[in-house]
Amino acid sequence: MLKGKKALYVLLPLVLGIWGAIIYQVTDAFSDDDPVLVNTSAVTFSKIEGKEREVFTISAAERDPFLGTMYIPKKELVQPKVTRPKPPEINWPTIRYKGLVTGGQGATAIYLIEINGVDQLMKRNDEVSEVRLTKGTNSWVQLRYKGKTKRFDILN
Repeated sequence: MLKGKKALYVLLPLVLGIWGAIIYQVTDAFSDDDPVLVNTSAVTFSKIEGKEREVFTISAAERDPFLGTMYIPKKELVQPKVTRPKPPEINWPTIRYKGLVTGGQGATAIYLIEINGVDQLMKRNDEVSEVRLTKGTNSWVQLRYKGKTKRFDILN
């Protein structure tokens, strides 16, 4: 590695000097001696004078400086809001599905439906008080009233 003793004689004192400096720094940091300040003087500060800012306003351009023509701002087209009337809210009559009277799933089935407190026997596509029976099973019926469809479950 090292070809001669010359390198050893040069490197050994260099390594010892570096380690000595490190050990001196560490021991000096933990010593109780605080440095004493000598020749202290009071420092005074002077106030910096600031310049007052200029106040200016920007006016609207009356003519184009490049073309020499008068500036005419474009008007924005305001489209009126189209308010669509809300469809009137449909108040359904009080309806209760009481059950299947006769028949099965077909068109011959008769259902017992209470509309506004009056019991009605209805088949598919029958209409009573503007209420039309469109579909039905033994557990639910689907009724149409003024164009709106609603499903009613059987009462327990």
